[in-house]
Amino acid sequence: MWILKPGNGGRRLDAAGFTLLEIMVALAIVAILLVPLLRLHLLSLDATIRSQDLTTAILLAQGQLAAMGDFPEEGEDTGTFEEPELQKFRWQSAVTEHSFDSEDASTKVEVRRIAVTVLWTDSGSERQYGLESYAAR
Repeated sequence: MWILKPGNGGRRLDAAGFTLLEIMVALAIVAILLVPLLRLHLLSLDATIRSQDLTTAILLAQGQLAAMGDFPEEGEDTGTFEEPELQKFRWQSAVTEHSFDSEDASTKVEVRRIAVTVLWTDSGSERQYGLESYAAR
């Protein structure tokens, strides 16, 4: 862009614009600022994936607990999920029985502790989510 000053007969006096040094400094500043911003974006994506995995594990544990019924048999069991998108998840369950005397000591109360754990691998480390419930009769 040329700047024309009145009274000079339209002759060019000054050339306005950016020098190569100014452009290089501006690019260096932008490059320095972009690195932390990209790192922040990657951390955000990683946190989103972990959050999705934890939510999936919670729902799977709740579903497995519901599938066991009201008063499941005592014992331990393990398994995997059939859906292709759930291949990295697996589950373990344990049902233990405890007996207590009632207040009047005339009957025994059977209580079963039901524990379901969903395990999955995330970035080379194994994660797990456990859910417990109790059933009595």
